[in-house]
Amino acid sequence: MNLSAIQSTLRERSLDGWLLYNFRDLNPIAIGVAGLAHGGSRRWFLWIPAQGQPRRLVHAIEGHMFGELRPELQGPALTYVSWQEMAAKLPELLGSDGSRRFQIAMEYSPGNAIPFVSRIDAGIKEVVEQATGAMIHSSADLAQMVLAVLSEAQVASHRRAAAACMEAKDRAFAHIATCLRRGVALTEYDVQQFIAQQFSALGMEPFPCIVAVNANAADPHYGPSAKHHSPIREGDVVLIDLWSKEAGNPDASMADLTWTAYCGRVVPPKAQAVYEAVAAGRDAAVAYIHAQLAAGVPVHGYEVDQVTRQVIVDAGYGPYFIHRTGHSLGPTGHYLGVNIDNLETQDRRVLLPGVMFTIEPGIYMPDFNFDDSPTAKGLGIRSEINCLMHPERMEVTTLPIQSELRALLA
Repeated sequence: MNLSAIQSTLRERSLDGWLLYNFRDLNPIAIGVAGLAHGGSRRWFLWIPAQGQPRRLVHAIEGHMFGELRPELQGPALTYVSWQEMAAKLPELLGSDGSRRFQIAMEYSPGNAIPFVSRIDAGIKEVVEQATGAMIHSSADLAQMVLAVLSEAQVASHRRAAAACMEAKDRAFAHIATCLRRGVALTEYDVQQFIAQQFSALGMEPFPCIVAVNANAADPHYGPSAKHHSPIREGDVVLIDLWSKEAGNPDASMADLTWTAYCGRVVPPKAQAVYEAVAAGRDAAVAYIHAQLAAGVPVHGYEVDQVTRQVIVDAGYGPYFIHRTGHSLGPTGHYLGVNIDNLETQDRRVLLPGVMFTIEPGIYMPDFNFDDSPTAKGLGIRSEINCLMHPERMEVTTLPIQSELRALLA
């Protein structure tokens, strides 16, 4: 954690400081920023001022747990015993004499627009406001700056994972094509297990991925199992969504990508039209980010989602795009930074340098009918790429980007 960078950001945003609050692990952001293994059993506050030394307010019997506090956050400690004393000492913690209204950041999201950040309850917000007179702003971008910006080593591990995912994907599609040509029976579960074996051979974690055909692919979170799966036949459209990270390295970063292919010789025009809408939405998101950055304009997650979604709406498939455009990516598949979302939430966090995310529009049509297949029904097409923010540009790390709905038997 870079304390000077946090304080510089606070000053740039005309904030007096960042007030972190926790009770019984209810605020993992506060615990993560503080560097604590756990949050204790009583209420505590950690104040990071825009200038000067951090300080904290803790219960008199739990001061010992702050020996684990990050060294740069070590500073004076105030203690309290009663709830009345806790509230009375909040102005002293902030260094407020009441002469002006402090502007402070907390884990609060107006309108619950970003629920990942809404970690303080309404009651504690009232306590802080009444005790200090402060105006509370969202700490959303501060939190992702501390917790979601990846290190150089993590970015390097992501690149290795991305290469492995691309290789496993290519091997899986080749395996499907070979089995179809030879008349070998094959199921979604078989291919899922095949991909897990490829990951192990490539030094990656063998996470169970999504392999889905037709109507199964129209469920974005469908996953085959030993008991529940469908056969893969000629004439099907098969979606593969696979993710992994380096084995044995908990700090390594994930890669996560989705490709879709046709199990036949000539892609049906109706399926091709759906794919083209998905790809156009994906590419519009990339182009928008590049254009905004070139103009020196900050980019927010909700804006990118809206650009993507509008393309798919204009193509006539709006009701079938039923999830956000993308999610934060890091050591876990859904990480702590900005999501590309103006549907499920309104993510107003900025795409900061060092954060990574997916762009993965999809169209899901459970009642889709193929023109030339009596068995295939339903369609789900998704195209997912991974993106890394740099100070003045955005990089797609999962190249090449899928450019066509490939016919596996062509």
